Amino acid sequence: MQLFEIAFTLVTIFMLVLGSFFGQSRKLQRISFFTGLGLLVLHMTIEIIRWQLIFIYLIFIILALFLLKKSIAHLVFRWVGFIIALLFLFTSVFFAIGMPVLKLPEPGGKFDVGTTSISLMDVSREEIHTDDPFDKRELFLEVWYPGKLNEPLKPKSLWSELYSGQRDLVSFFLNYLQKVKTHSFPDIPACQEEVQFPLILFNHGLQMFTSQNTLLMEHLASNGYIVVSIAHPYESLRVNLAHNGTVIPEFITSFEKFKESMEWIKKSSSPVRAATDSIQTVESLEERSEIMLRAIRNSDLNELVEEWTMDNQYVLDRILATGENPLSIHHLIDTARIGIMGMSIGGATAGEFCKVDHRVKAGINMDGLQYGKTHSDSLNVPFMMLYSEDGLRLNDFMRLRSKQDYHEYHFRGARHSDFTDLILVWPVLKVYGQLGEIPGKRVIDLTNKVILNFWDHYLKQKPFYNYPEADYPELDVLAEYPNGTP
Repeated sequence: MQLFEIAFTLVTIFMLVLGSFFGQSRKLQRISFFTGLGLLVLHMTIEIIRWQLIFIYLIFIILALFLLKKSIAHLVFRWVGFIIALLFLFTSVFFAIGMPVLKLPEPGGKFDVGTTSISLMDVSREEIHTDDPFDKRELFLEVWYPGKLNEPLKPKSLWSELYSGQRDLVSFFLNYLQKVKTHSFPDIPACQEEVQFPLILFNHGLQMFTSQNTLLMEHLASNGYIVVSIAHPYESLRVNLAHNGTVIPEFITSFEKFKESMEWIKKSSSPVRAATDSIQTVESLEERSEIMLRAIRNSDLNELVEEWTMDNQYVLDRILATGENPLSIHHLIDTARIGIMGMSIGGATAGEFCKVDHRVKAGINMDGLQYGKTHSDSLNVPFMMLYSEDGLRLNDFMRLRSKQDYHEYHFRGARHSDFTDLILVWPVLKVYGQLGEIPGKRVIDLTNKVILNFWDHYLKQKPFYNYPEADYPELDVLAEYPNGTP
């Protein structure tokens, strides 16, 4: 919690105790009220009003109103009120601590990190998620790049696309993050120390967003990579588009659409859940792979991955176009060193894209089941698979069909959401079983290291580092090199 939040909360608790059990101490209650009011003003001015503290704000107002009441309620009613108020108060404290206004760790590279964003309109494709037959597919890109900070500037706030622009339910709950500062600086000059840098495309998870892995993006950019994160509208949590405005999924604003979405997810994932259970007793790697392949071949998620793959192809075409280019730093991109990665469904998109676009030299899938249309095709570029406990070994069929270096890193005890910034930004998810056992900063550090190591080797030809178990007990490592070890 922030400094004045803590002080205001303590004063509110003190007022609650005074009002409940020391009703005659009017003078002390008034002093506490004015102290609390002053702290609230400082909190509102210097920090930020956030929904997590809503119950504390309300309790303070109610206690202030009770100061106007001359009579004192019966002790039984005061005890009941005290217990109820205390429960609500600690509920606020729980969410305030579990969703903190935190200081983010700095990236580990030598370059400053610049960031920019653009919208692109693919006039050749209809937008299938709207009823307007004239609506075209519009995409949003968030970009991180090696920059040069020539003067002190204000950094970008965390996940800003989720609360900038128009007000809605998403922006209401996430607006407090404007006080969480990243280490990315909007539109600063690009670094000129190197002629060109490798390009990495990134794809978010289903109903996630472009900056869900900001700490990873900053780490890569600070180490000499240009990272372009692609938002897939109507399947992102929230996107601000230049022409179509703010787009959020219908299930957020409609309870009926929410039920439909839950039913669709249940239907789509049911064969996979059944297959995951059945392979637990199967020893043969080939047989396990066939069971999983049968489960995903007819999934609706294959269509989604195909759509996202087309998004990536269009974005890469536009970025590498020789004519007028929408990306101001396009001249810094080394077109011979292009990689792709993603998390969850975005990771499946990365795997699919590696098979269909020869411009990509390597790929990474962060805990995504490999949906797509090319299940039986071989991987012909180096690939890395990061696994949590939730998806462990489900993509063995990819490894069996790989003709190039294939790496697997199993994060022992990790959960699916650990491969996003959520592990630091919302530690409250650990209480609900959505985060694993490894401390958040350790997961971020490990993820950044193994991913940078992979890109440095396959896009910059640096020596490959093998992680010794003694120093990295959280990792189970598997690597196969059909053409010889690196």
